[in-house]
Amino acid sequence: MIGTLVEIYDFILYTFVAALVFGPLFFPGAQPWLGTLAALSSHAVAFLVRPLGAWVFGRLGDRWGRRGALVMSLSLMGVASAGVGLLPTFAAIGVAAPVLLVVLRLVQGLAVGGEWGGAVAVAVEHAPPSRRVLYGSLPQVGSVLGLALAAASLLIVSSSVDEETFLSWGWRVPFLAGFVLVGLGMIVRLRLEETPDFKQTRDEVPPSFAATVREAGRPILAMTLSWLAIIVVVYALMTGLLAYAKTYVEGIDAVDVQVGLVLCGLLLVPYTIGAALLCRRVSRERLVLVAGAFAVLWAFPAFALVNTGEPALLWLAMAIGVVPYGLGNGALPSLMSDVFPVRLRYTGIAVSFALANVIGGALLPLPALALVQTFGGSSVPLALALVLGGLATVVGVAMVRRLPRYPAGSPGPELDTSSEGSTSAASR
Repeated sequence: MIGTLVEIYDFILYTFVAALVFGPLFFPGAQPWLGTLAALSSHAVAFLVRPLGAWVFGRLGDRWGRRGALVMSLSLMGVASAGVGLLPTFAAIGVAAPVLLVVLRLVQGLAVGGEWGGAVAVAVEHAPPSRRVLYGSLPQVGSVLGLALAAASLLIVSSSVDEETFLSWGWRVPFLAGFVLVGLGMIVRLRLEETPDFKQTRDEVPPSFAATVREAGRPILAMTLSWLAIIVVVYALMTGLLAYAKTYVEGIDAVDVQVGLVLCGLLLVPYTIGAALLCRRVSRERLVLVAGAFAVLWAFPAFALVNTGEPALLWLAMAIGVVPYGLGNGALPSLMSDVFPVRLRYTGIAVSFALANVIGGALLPLPALALVQTFGGSSVPLALALVLGGLATVVGVAMVRRLPRYPAGSPGPELDTSSEGSTSAASR
């Protein structure tokens, strides 16, 4: 949980700052909105390499151990984030500035691609059988706390200095503070023990790429689709609002959105843990199905509240809108662990989540943000992105219900043939 908190803090901080200041500092000369889109596109390149990072670190984790792969991913994130915090701007070094910014963002993408899958595998494989869902949700608790901490650090700095100072050097402070957090995370992570499941299968060599695709391709597709509503909520209804609201919604500024992000990060902790505990009574598949349907139904009402220009209604839209994120956080991590055998678990979880982030974090919300200007500042493209993500999740859940299960600590696969999947220990 702590390691994931640190990595997500560093990763999501870039998104926030890109929407606020990277346009004029690293992509000058364009219209303000186009400069912001260019900065957000530099953010998007990290999503394109996340599957590569997931594959590389996943293979390392499945072959040589979860601990070493997680330590490496955290170290890589620390170096990249410190680099962003120290990077000269376009005014100082010219075109090299945006090029180096993109390179550092690529490194962040590689690092975060290998983080989450290993964290979930470690949490679930160390958990007692009755606590696997709860333990599996804890990396996501770390994620939302990392998001809240990133928003809070940016809010504190931007509120403490004037706009000119913030553009000059204030935006660098949260990145450099993140490097300190990485050091604290390393102290915790280096004490991590290998999981019992990995110790039992240490001598099994993971299959080749082609064999992995044959064996894990279907569950990877199912879990990728299942995550889309949850991921789109983050990047369309949370971080995307920094770019949308400050430009097109009169009465709302970046500080209002930052306050909403901190609020959402704090709310998502009880949302996530509550959803994990609810899985004792309701199947994980049903909760994820509800998350997908909720994203579809709330998409247009949420942006209707945002477009009022009232900060209180903006916060209400965000607080209700992240309910699908909490439901998915609680139910999906342990479910992902169950659909992959131990020798492919790190890789399968990491690649599924990385692909979901490519689609839900870049391929859906970024074109939607670009279309906002085409439609005269309308929020309809962003709402449609949420609808598409929700529908994809419904399809993914239908596929997941037909997959065999490999619960942590079990000797072999189990086929979950029940409609709910909540009555057996394996499903829980």
